Amino acid sequence: MKKKIITGLLIGMALLFNACVSDSDLDVKEYNVLSENNVDPEQLVIAAYSALDYRYNTGDFRDLWPFDHAPSNWATSDIRCGDAYKGGGGTGDNPGGGTHQLEAHDLFPSNENGYNLWRAIYFGIKRVDTAIRAINQKTATEFPNKNIRIGELKVLRAHFYFEAMKNFGSIVWYDENTPVDEVNKIPNTFDSAFIWSKIESDLKDAIALLPQNQEDLGRANKMVAHAFLAKAQLYQKKWAEVITNTDVVINSGQYGLVADIEKLYSEPGYGNHENIFAIQFSINDGSNYGNLNFGDLITSPDSPGDDVNHPYLNGDDFHKPSQNLVNAYKVGPNGLPLLTTYNNADVTPTDNVDPRLDHAIGRPGITWKDWAAMPQQQNWSRDPATYGLFEKKKNTISPNSSGMASNPNGFPWALGNLDFPIIKYSDLILWKAEALIETGQVAAGIAIINTIRTRAKNSPYVKDFNDHSKNAANYLIGLYPTSLSQAEAREALRMERRLELSNEGHGFYDLVRWGIAEQFTAAYIQVEKTKRTYLQSAFLEPKEEYLPIPQIEIDASSGIYKQRSGY
Repeated sequence: MKKKIITGLLIGMALLFNACVSDSDLDVKEYNVLSENNVDPEQLVIAAYSALDYRYNTGDFRDLWPFDHAPSNWATSDIRCGDAYKGGGGTGDNPGGGTHQLEAHDLFPSNENGYNLWRAIYFGIKRVDTAIRAINQKTATEFPNKNIRIGELKVLRAHFYFEAMKNFGSIVWYDENTPVDEVNKIPNTFDSAFIWSKIESDLKDAIALLPQNQEDLGRANKMVAHAFLAKAQLYQKKWAEVITNTDVVINSGQYGLVADIEKLYSEPGYGNHENIFAIQFSINDGSNYGNLNFGDLITSPDSPGDDVNHPYLNGDDFHKPSQNLVNAYKVGPNGLPLLTTYNNADVTPTDNVDPRLDHAIGRPGITWKDWAAMPQQQNWSRDPATYGLFEKKKNTISPNSSGMASNPNGFPWALGNLDFPIIKYSDLILWKAEALIETGQVAAGIAIINTIRTRAKNSPYVKDFNDHSKNAANYLIGLYPTSLSQAEAREALRMERRLELSNEGHGFYDLVRWGIAEQFTAAYIQVEKTKRTYLQSAFLEPKEEYLPIPQIEIDASSGIYKQRSGY
C-alpha cells in the first residue's frame, strides 16, 4: 500500500541566548543547531512539501492560519472572477484585512492578503532551496535517493514560482546557484520569458530524474512533472508542447476520471486516481487537531447558535458561490450550456440544470451531501442580505465521512483529511482540449469535453431530500456536436472549465491568460451590482490582473524591488 506524505512541519529551530559574562559560562555547548551534519536530508524534503499548505511555525498568527491567502486561491482567484463572493459576516468581516478589496477590485500595495501570499510562496521557495543546497553536499553513496529527491524539489520549486508568476507577474528568481549573500540584492525586474524558461528547465530536469511511480502517495513523480510542464506551456500558448506533455500523462494510464463526482468532492481518498498532484491532509497523526486544510478553514456553512445538530457544528460562511455561477449551470432543451444568455435571469426550480450544480453548490432545500437530519437551511448563511444563500459544497468533506475530524466545540468544522487538488486529470485533459481547439483540431477537442460531460451525465445525481426516488432538480446534460466552429468550440471549452473546475482556484487566472478578464468581470459586475450593493463602484483595472508587489517588501529591499505599473 502506498504511504501518504503528511504536510506536517517536521523541523524546528531554537536559538539559545545567555546573558552571563564569565568565560566559563560562555563556553557552552550549542543545542538545536541545524547543520548538514545533524539534519536528515529527507526531513528537509518533507519540510519543503509541508510548505504547500502555506502554514509555518514562525509564531505569527498569519502563518499558522493561512485562511486569507489559502493555497486553494479562493481569495485571490474565485472571488475575483465571478465564481464566488467573499462571504462571512458582511463586507467588514475581512480575513487578513483586505479580502473585501480583492472581491471589489480595489487593491493597494498595503493589502495584507497579498503580502501574506508573497511570504507564503517565498517561504516555500526558501525551503526548497535549503533542501537542494544540503542534498547537493551529499554523495550518492551517502544519500541514495539524491537524484529522485532533487527531482521532487524541482517540481515543488516550479510550483511555487508558478504561483508567484500568476499572482504577482514581476517576481524575484533565485536558485541554489545564487550566492547566499546575493539573494537579497536581486531585483524583481526579470521578464516573463526568463521566468517561464527557468520553470520549464526545472521541470525538464525533474522529468529526467524522477521515476514513473513513487511509493509515497504525495510525492511528485515523472507524470506530475510532465503535467506541471504542460501547465507552464499552456500559460505561454505553446499548444503543440501542451498536447505532447498531456499525452504523456494520459497515455501512462496512471490517472483518470473517477465515476462519482459527489464522492470526488467529499470522500478522502476517493479522488486519488483523479488527483495528479494534491496537497495532502491528515487526521489522527499525533499533531494538534490533525494536519487539516487550515487555508479553507473558514469556508464551511454557519451553524446558527453553534447548533450541535448542524452537519459541521460551526463555520464562518466565507467563499460563497455567486448567483452568476449558479446561473451558468442552466442548460437548454438539448442539455447544453446557455453560453451567452445564462445570466439573463436567475435559476428557478423549473429550469433544466447541469447535474454538477448540486454537487458543487449548496442551495436551500436541497440535500446536503450525506446529511440525513435536514436539507440545507437558509439560516446556514451568516449574512444573506449581503452574500446570498448559496454554500460551497465542493471539496468540503461529507459530514458522515470516516475522515471527518471535529471536537465538541465545533473546531475544525468541515475539515478532515480530504486532500486539495492542485492538478486534476479533468483539468489536464481540458488543457489538451484547449490546445487542440486553438490549433484547429476542433472535433478532437470537443470529444475530450464530451468525455467530461459524459462522466457528469453518468455520475449519481443528488436526490430529493424527502423522496430519494426523485432527483433534487431537473437535471439534464447533453454532448456537443463535433461540427462546432473554432470560435464556438473555444466558448464551449471556456464554459466547460468553469462548470467542471468552479471554485477550485483557477477561474481568475484563466480569464487573465485568455485576455478577457476586464471584459468578463465588467459584464459580471454590471448584473451583480443590482444584487450586491457593495459592487456598485467596483471595476477591474488592467493593473489588477496581478496583485501589487507588497509595499513592505519594497521597503525592506531598500528600493531594489519595484512596484508594478499603475499601483
